[in-house]
Amino acid sequence: MPWIVTFVISWIILFALVDLKSLKYTIWSGFLASAFQLIVDGIAIHLNLYSFSNVVVRIFDSSLFFSLGAPFCIGILYAQTYPKSNFFRLINVFVSTALFFVMEYSLIYVGVLKYIHWHYLYSLVVDLAALLSLGNLITIFRLSPWMRR
Repeated sequence: MPWIVTFVISWIILFALVDLKSLKYTIWSGFLASAFQLIVDGIAIHLNLYSFSNVVVRIFDSSLFFSLGAPFCIGILYAQTYPKSNFFRLINVFVSTALFFVMEYSLIYVGVLKYIHWHYLYSLVVDLAALLSLGNLITIFRLSPWMRR
């Protein structure tokens, strides 16, 4: 059930904040973020670093509701709020990483995500690297609305 709650909350936040005019560009960032999450979680679960429990629908050892929830929605909103200034890009990365970390900690707190051979600091580094990579792809593929103007 927590995976479905995460999915619903993510989509409510997306609908509240999304710019529908630029969605045709930024939706690809959501797909990229979900792909990153599936790859990282698939590898980590296979290596027994952490595990998911109470998964309703599995996709590559991860929760489908999680993959199409938080990472997908964060990817879209991240691209829509991706600033021109490098300084603000850095702030955007740290704020997004912190928000994603709070959600991850919440999943640990309710017991559906369990760290086995993993630590919170590892998650912060991986989340930071994923968002920096996603930011580069947003720039390369011009997925942010301000790049289209």
